[in-house]
Amino acid sequence: MNIQFRKILERIGEKLSDFGLWIEDGYREFRIRRRKARIKRERLRKTLPQEEFKKYRRKELLTDVRNTAAALLVLALLIVLICLLVGFVGRSLGTLLHRPEPETETVAETEPVWEEKEITIGCTGCMLLHSPFIDSYPDEEGVYDFSSIYTYITPYYSAPDYMTCEFEGALGGETLGYSGYPNFLSPDVIIENIRDSGVDLQMLATNHIYDGLSYGFSRTMEVYEEKGIPYTGVRRDEQQKHYYIADIQGIRVGFTDYVYETTNVTGGPDKSLNGMVMEQQDAPLLNSFNYDELSSFYSEMQENIRQMKSEGAVFFVAVMHWGTEYQLQEAQYQQEIAQKLCDMGINAVIGGHPHCEQPIDVLTSADGSNQMFCIYSVGNALSNQRSFLMDEMPTGHTEDGVMVTMKLKRGAQGSVKLSGVDILPTWVYRYQENGSKYFILPLDDVDGLEAKTGISGIYEEALASYERTMEVLGPGLEKAKEIFEGTT
Repeated sequence: MNIQFRKILERIGEKLSDFGLWIEDGYREFRIRRRKARIKRERLRKTLPQEEFKKYRRKELLTDVRNTAAALLVLALLIVLICLLVGFVGRSLGTLLHRPEPETETVAETEPVWEEKEITIGCTGCMLLHSPFIDSYPDEEGVYDFSSIYTYITPYYSAPDYMTCEFEGALGGETLGYSGYPNFLSPDVIIENIRDSGVDLQMLATNHIYDGLSYGFSRTMEVYEEKGIPYTGVRRDEQQKHYYIADIQGIRVGFTDYVYETTNVTGGPDKSLNGMVMEQQDAPLLNSFNYDELSSFYSEMQENIRQMKSEGAVFFVAVMHWGTEYQLQEAQYQQEIAQKLCDMGINAVIGGHPHCEQPIDVLTSADGSNQMFCIYSVGNALSNQRSFLMDEMPTGHTEDGVMVTMKLKRGAQGSVKLSGVDILPTWVYRYQENGSKYFILPLDDVDGLEAKTGISGIYEEALASYERTMEVLGPGLEKAKEIFEGTT
């Protein structure tokens, strides 16, 4: 009797614990969705004609009513289930108290049945504030606000269930001041503006994270934590994790973020980033790899995957700050690293750093068990790298970026697979208004862009940006769609 009684109590405890986690995840998801909906609604209020906004608002309110009704129905069902559970426990205990303990116990195990579900993950490139951003955006009192940059892209960043980007630079505050190239020291508010545009997780392992040296490196993490903005790629101390796990509607996705190291100019063994030697206490806190000694990186990544799996992650995204700047084709070493990550079980690689886009591909692991989506570079999400300024690349590719959307599907047996991919080409538009100002423009409808934004005279440049992006990414996108959408 004691053994059966203990097993029943253990099962009850497990179910209650699962129920508590479900409630916690649901509440977190509810808050994220409400924030995204609010941000999207305020942006649309400013950008849509009044009648169109009223139609959108009516549709939104109808959806809220339906969701509320569904939530009440689910709550009622949960109450019924709890009552049934209480009755079952009572009957089980009564049975145990009035029958002898059997000599052997057989527990029938059943296969778990999961709720089938689809989620979407969005990823875009680097947010990089060059000097014109520092010079043009403060008001008369020196207060910065970059939120207007995201006016037209916010509905798109807010659309996926989970959205990521790279922030390239450091937050040195008034102590270090603000600057663009070569040392990117940005005002703190930019990371809030990025978050409010719909981005849920910001990647910090870039070659400019140490631009403020040790003080700026530490302060950057302090500001993120003070503002409650999730990040990965760097750590406050060695006890913290090398990765970030996001619970997206009950599907746990692991994100890792790594940057390449540079040759130590002193010739010593210490880690160097962008030519700056890192302090010994800082070096272990940055996720980085050395092109000349990849074995330790592979070992660390394998351990990351093992730990993420132990925490329930079922899909793995590696964000890689790598490659050669201003090259439209990935290097062989990028291909080799990507293949190794695929062999380890990484499901998607999102590359950045070249300041232009590089192709999409689908890799297959050596044992054939894993097919991995890879975009070698997503280009610039935000920068001042205009074609007329870029002797290294005057073709305009540095003005182009892309938002990648991945659709994940969970089957009834709990397995999660990539079931679709798509891209949104974006273009950084610069205009003059008390200095240089910027918009990140979505290029899903180039023909209607001027009417949608009210910005005249941009059609030719927007079309050229779209065509550049599709020339680089189009063939690989077709391959990825055929593989992932054709197998579901």
